[in-house]
Amino acid sequence: MDERRSGSGIARFISALFAVIAIILIVHIILVFADASTTSTVVKDIGDVAAKLAWGFKSLFSFDNAKLTVFVDYGLAALAYLLVGGVVVRLFRTAA
Repeated sequence: MDERRSGSGIARFISALFAVIAIILIVHIILVFADASTTSTVVKDIGDVAAKLAWGFKSLFSFDNAKLTVFVDYGLAALAYLLVGGVVVRLFRTAA
């Protein structure tokens, strides 16, 4: 029974971790659409972290509209993190 709780605890941690990553990417998208000031430290820091988390998705598409490019690229990255996180969580739960 303890092993099952341990696997479930790890699954919850992984689920929360991937959700936080997706939230950071989504917040960045919202800040871009809201035309938030890039001189703000908070906005800049979120943008920097989101850029690192979006790795290969960051330059995947290029549209004439910069906001649309950010929406698609960072949105796909957020979706990928949620999907991969879901798969990893499912693997941990079935293994426990």
